[in-house]
Amino acid sequence: MEKIEILRIESLSRAPLVVEGYLFKGTNPKAPKVAIVGAMEGESILPLYCSSAMVDFFKNKIEKEKIKGDVLIIPSINHYALNIGKRFWPLDNTDLNMMFPGYEQGETTQRIAKKIFDAINGYDFGIILERRPDPATCLPYIKLFKSGYEDLPSAKKFGFKMIHHRTMKSIDTVTLQYNWQLWGTKAFSIICPGDNQVDKKIASQINQAMIRFMDKTKIIDYHIFNGYESTVIDRSSIAVVKSPRSGIFISKELPGNYVSKDQVIGEIVHSLEGEIIHQFLAPCNGMITCFYSNSLIYEHAVAFRIAKIG
Repeated sequence: MEKIEILRIESLSRAPLVVEGYLFKGTNPKAPKVAIVGAMEGESILPLYCSSAMVDFFKNKIEKEKIKGDVLIIPSINHYALNIGKRFWPLDNTDLNMMFPGYEQGETTQRIAKKIFDAINGYDFGIILERRPDPATCLPYIKLFKSGYEDLPSAKKFGFKMIHHRTMKSIDTVTLQYNWQLWGTKAFSIICPGDNQVDKKIASQINQAMIRFMDKTKIIDYHIFNGYESTVIDRSSIAVVKSPRSGIFISKELPGNYVSKDQVIGEIVHSLEGEIIHQFLAPCNGMITCFYSNSLIYEHAVAFRIAKIG
């Protein structure tokens, strides 16, 4: 293992920002290479945990001769935000994942993005661990832009239940996934639940999926059980259930559970009087992909998303 310094930014009031990567050299120069990018936000605790667990896996749990291609892992980029629990770059509230491919003469976050992109450019595969931006508890899944550069067959090698093949918005052209793809890397985003805590069961699913992917793409020689035959969905495949009232939200189903049309899947309790003021009914047959993660829900908030089946 080689610990490499990717960037260093001096600070007037605190320790410098130092972003480091962990490079595990492969035994076969012709084997594919992969780079894994962890927490880019200050609330991305699960992405941080999963990427650090991958460092431990390559450092302590796999024989060196089984690592065929180079593996670079960057567990964290936005240390300042992580230290204070702030989502974006603390000094100007900008999103690092909206600054790629970066600009070395630009604002601080543009310069950070440029250094990161230079370090990871040229890899055959790229994996980005992202926290879901809205307050939702969800299944881990692959987010893949319909960019014209995406590799859907390779995305299925992770073995997640679901791949969200998403239509791009104009703002997505400055994300890491799109720019990585634009420059020839087959990039994928693994979306983690928005909960700001570590769920070891979910983390294990994510890490097993990354190991499975690296085995199937010949980056490592480490066989594990097959995952799911991933179902590809887009926006038209998802039924959105919004809350008509505000109050205390109680979900009766978990992400990954299958539900039938008109089945009771949740309820709202009056915040002061304790009575049930609304019951959520499933609008279709399907699988719950995520639900609202806060106990207090607001009117018109998205309570459930359901992938339609049948």
